[in-house]
Amino acid sequence: MEPNFFPKPTTPQSSKTELQIGGIKVYIFGLAQAKEQGHTDLGVLYIAHGRTRTYRDSEGLAHEILHQVRSDTKPKKAGLIVVAVDARNHGERKLNELTNMGWNEGNESHAQDMLSSISGGAHDYELLIDYLPTYLTEFNNFYNFMSGISLGGHTSWRIATSSVAQRGKLHGLAIIIGCPKLTSLLLARLGVDLEATASKFDVSEDLIHIIPYDKLSTILTEEQQRRWPRALANLVTEMDRVTEQAYPRNIPTYILNGRLDPLVPDKFTAQWVKQRKTEGYQNIEYLAQENTGHACTNQMVDNVSGWLVRMLRK
Repeated sequence: MEPNFFPKPTTPQSSKTELQIGGIKVYIFGLAQAKEQGHTDLGVLYIAHGRTRTYRDSEGLAHEILHQVRSDTKPKKAGLIVVAVDARNHGERKLNELTNMGWNEGNESHAQDMLSSISGGAHDYELLIDYLPTYLTEFNNFYNFMSGISLGGHTSWRIATSSVAQRGKLHGLAIIIGCPKLTSLLLARLGVDLEATASKFDVSEDLIHIIPYDKLSTILTEEQQRRWPRALANLVTEMDRVTEQAYPRNIPTYILNGRLDPLVPDKFTAQWVKQRKTEGYQNIEYLAQENTGHACTNQMVDNVSGWLVRMLRK
C-alpha cells in the first residue's frame, strides 16, 4: 500500500507567521516569500487536517506545496501562502479527547461529534476567508483555495456550497479523502447494509439519504437508532441534498481518494462524480489512487501542487 506523505529532506522551509483572527490561532506559511516576490495579489490555500490530528500535520504539506508552486517558472497572477489552524476540539483547542473518537472506541456520540466538528470547521474557514484579507492589507486581490484531509476533506465539501462560495470568494477545492455522502458513510460504519436497504426502499444506493427516517428506522437496531437519531439524520440528509443538488459548476474541484480506503470508501465519491458527469459538470477532476488506503500520499501532494500551478497561471 502507498504510504502517507512524508516531507522530502531537500524541500526548503517557508516562513511561518502567526495571527489570531476571531479567537482562532492562524498559522500562515510562505508569507515572507510572497512579499519578497513582489506580488500584489495573493493565492491562499487553506488546509484542514484530519480527526485526532493538529495543524502541524499540514506544515510539511505546506512547505512542499509552496516549494513546488514557486519552482514553476511560468508567470502567475498571484503569489501563494498556505493557512492552517487546529480544528475544533483538536490541538490547542482540545476540550475532550473522547469526543474525537469513534463508536468502536467508546464514543456513543461519534456521529454528532464528528458532524458538528465538520460544520463548525466550515464556519471557521468562512470566517478566515472573509477576514484574512483585512490583516494582509498590502495585497489587493485574493484567490482562495480550500483543501483538507479526511475530517478536513469532509469540511472542504461543506465549504463548496457555503456562503463564501456563493459570494464568489472561493476559487478552487482540492478535497483529499473526504466524502460527499455522509449519510451513506456513517450508516455503513454503523453496520447498515446499504445495498439491501436501497433495494428494500426502492431507491438507488447512491440516494440512501432520501429515505425518510420513519422508514429507515424500521430496519435499524436499537443501538443503531440511538447512534443515528432522527434529528441528526435530518441534518445530514439536508447536507447531502445540498451537495447533491447545488454543487457549484463554476468552481474548479480536484477530488483525490485512495481506491482501497476502508475508512472513507471511494465508492461513495465515485457514485457522486459519475452522477455529476452525467449532468454535464465540466469543473471536476477526480483521482482514485490505486494501491492506496486511507492516506494522503506523496503523489496526491504532487498532483495538488501541479493543479495549483494551473489555477494561478496568468
